[in-house]
Amino acid sequence: MRTTRLAGLIAAGALLLTIAGPVSAAGNGMVRVLHASPDAPNVDVYADGGKILSDVPFGALSDYLSVPAKTYAIRVCAAGSDGTVDANCPIITDLAVAAGKKYTVAASNFVATIKANVFVDGPATAGKASVRVVHLSSDTPAVDVLTEDGATTIVNALAYPNATAYLKLAAGSYDLKVCLDSDNTTCPDAVNPGPLDVSSGTAYTVWAIGSLAAANGAAPLTLKVSVDAVAAPATDTVETGSGVALVLLGAAAAFGLIASRRFATARAAR
Repeated sequence: MRTTRLAGLIAAGALLLTIAGPVSAAGNGMVRVLHASPDAPNVDVYADGGKILSDVPFGALSDYLSVPAKTYAIRVCAAGSDGTVDANCPIITDLAVAAGKKYTVAASNFVATIKANVFVDGPATAGKASVRVVHLSSDTPAVDVLTEDGATTIVNALAYPNATAYLKLAAGSYDLKVCLDSDNTTCPDAVNPGPLDVSSGTAYTVWAIGSLAAANGAAPLTLKVSVDAVAAPATDTVETGSGVALVLLGAAAAFGLIASRRFATARAAR
């Protein structure tokens, strides 16, 4: 089944490039799609009426697809439907793609109120790591991200469906925890990472997806990390900065990368 889905994603990407036609890469943008609706079935994704992704399961993030810069009508439908605008194809959103920009279209919320969220993905910075956090769990309250000892708050009251700015940090090993309430006493193990080394020259997004309640078969709250861009190595010396600044910024990177490992383990165990 996983092989079939992967083949579907690859074929869909090839289809989109065929639809796009012979346009210079300099005039193209990059688009990828994330399925983050915890109780929705697998989905097909259409752009301007043509299917670009097939049978995408919850938690899957497509590769970037290179497309000409213009505005696209994006539609997300239950897998196997005919693409007609109806209850099986509830999401329609206009996506204005600019040349040289990268975007993630994320389907979120429960299937009864499913919606599309569009995020502009940032570039990487040579010699630094860049990390942002995106809250896409509609029944999870605003979250705080703290250092493991609770002494420093990295992200404060991040609510659905918002994203932080990218945080720039030096490479290193960091630790943190994620808490779901205002007094930071509820910090579930499922989203509580441990220490991890962070690489420079890479931009990451940490996606909080799934359902806190996980009722009626909905996928549980989990974290997924994506690599948004990789920069060429810096040629000059980069200062590491103060210890406090490193802890503030670096902990956010650990949040995403460790969560990614747990996400992969959890998905493999299903």
